[in-house]
Amino acid sequence: MKGKVTLVLTNIIMLALGCVLIAYYDNDRMAEMIAIALGVLFLAPSLYSIIMLLFTNVPTEDAMHNPRYNLIPTIGGLSFGLVIVIKASLFVGILKYVFAVLLIAGGLYYVFYLVFARGKMRMPKWYFLLPTLVAIAGVVALVLPIESNPIIFLMTGISLIALAVTSIVISLSEYAAYRAELKEAAKKAEVVSVEATEVSSEQQ
Repeated sequence: MKGKVTLVLTNIIMLALGCVLIAYYDNDRMAEMIAIALGVLFLAPSLYSIIMLLFTNVPTEDAMHNPRYNLIPTIGGLSFGLVIVIKASLFVGILKYVFAVLLIAGGLYYVFYLVFARGKMRMPKWYFLLPTLVAIAGVVALVLPIESNPIIFLMTGISLIALAVTSIVISLSEYAAYRAELKEAAKKAEVVSVEATEVSSEQQ
């Protein structure tokens, strides 16, 4: 159940981010705003971890496994997030690499997932179209000049929506296959039950 909730939230986030990038891809401050958002993504979990670590009770006999030893990498993540938020303009140049890697990784993930899933259920070949195009878009974003950030943002927005659609289609196919398996199992159980009843009647 938890996995399903995570999947739904992930799809909602991808759709929302995709729509925002498409709507404001040519905004002059979009690149800086995205850099700040990335900084916040580092800040939020790091700040939460620091608060949790500071208020964690550690038994004296378990000093060797003190979770506060994790403060060093956590503070590092917090510092990096602060630097990005404060000096967001310095990180605008690397956004294209972040988006390129995101698209390539996302596209290839679904391609390999579909290859694996085809061994268990029927997956039409056209399912591979969107994730393959997304991976290609990532390669294109990687070679485009930094001045093409608006185009990269637009490509990323469209690609995120494409990945969300792919995820939804796969989920629906898996659900349909699961329902079909349940029906088939129910039919077999019914046949076995009828046969058992007939054998019992003949013995009597």
